[in-house]
Amino acid sequence: MTGTDLTARRSLLFVPAGDERLLAGAHRRGADGLILDLEDSVPESGKEAARRELPGHVDRLASEGQYLVVRTGSAREDWEKDLRAALRPGLRAVMLPKAERPEQLAGMAAFLRVLEEERGLPDGSVGLIALIESPAALFALTALARAPRVCALAFGSEDFSLALGVAPTPGVLTEPCRWIALAASAAGIASFALPLSLALLDRPDALADAARQARELGVTGALCVHPKQVAAIHAARAPDEAGTAWARRVTTAWDAARAGGHPPGALRVDGQMVDAPVLRRARALLSAADATEQHTGTGTGTGTTDHGGDR
Repeated sequence: MTGTDLTARRSLLFVPAGDERLLAGAHRRGADGLILDLEDSVPESGKEAARRELPGHVDRLASEGQYLVVRTGSAREDWEKDLRAALRPGLRAVMLPKAERPEQLAGMAAFLRVLEEERGLPDGSVGLIALIESPAALFALTALARAPRVCALAFGSEDFSLALGVAPTPGVLTEPCRWIALAASAAGIASFALPLSLALLDRPDALADAARQARELGVTGALCVHPKQVAAIHAARAPDEAGTAWARRVTTAWDAARAGGHPPGALRVDGQMVDAPVLRRARALLSAADATEQHTGTGTGTGTTDHGGDR
């Protein structure tokens, strides 16, 4: 996994950058990555204080093995201040809210390059996550996904629904999730989206169903706004045992035929024709299962979920 690769991460959990109590236990929440939020969860009156304290939180959480993202403000005058505070050796990516034009991301990428050079960090060490929060952004997804440094597309379902003037129902959110998955896959980057309101906290069954649906659409992970959501997301994205067993049978049969001196153009497994595309799907499934197993065994983002009260 490269420094900015997010494709094996099932969950990114928002943590308010101005809340000392939540930040203190953030590494125990069980998520695969943390988003230290300088946007919506920090009131304007608290932003300067949050920026002052941010470097210490980045250093500490990075030392705990956390994959760290910072969500900045959307206006340039805000994100320049946020990036000056956030850019440390432990920072892995920055999330830009309300991304609609590739020029926004290009401007942030150029600023990051200057900061990396000033601070002696490797060029390109910090990735960008484009947060899709409007219908207008959907029609720029291909360009956004291919903008400099972009390592993931993410979906802000609440703001998207607000911009559309409707409630955040699965009927409204499913198609944007599909578009985001397609654009991210075409660009070879990660996607974080759910066809469900992120404000839903006490329905783990609905959340798990939405996560399974997102996975079927090709989405690679989900954003979480509360630790209660993490376990449901991870359970829904666990490798499917039946699918993994099928993939092993396919690859074993193919490898056996090749080892016997008869490289197959196609063969039959479980009553299904297996040709090169099916074989690639089976190998990809096994690779994803191995990556998930490796990732969950590293101790990064898989600690005990300690909610610290309601949150």
